[in-house]
Amino acid sequence: MLKKFRFWLFFLSLLICVYNATGLDDKNLLLFLTSPHLLLLVDYSRYIRAIGNEEIQMLIWYVINVIGWFLIGWLVDSLITKLKRK
Repeated sequence: MLKKFRFWLFFLSLLICVYNATGLDDKNLLLFLTSPHLLLLVDYSRYIRAIGNEEIQMLIWYVINVIGWFLIGWLVDSLITKLKRK
């Protein structure tokens, strides 16, 4: 499990979310600059802002970040497994 990209990318994304939630990343630069999938979704942020509650908005960004990095890690692990079989 410790040799899998999905674990480490998931873990690092959790650390970034915790760092952001503590308020040390007040402009969300670390959160968005380390997550290309969040940068792609910035255009759709008006739908998230329509919710109104800022805590829930940030929670949605955190969930998207963590799930996105898990899926990216899963994809990398799958590609590595396919390459090792050949």
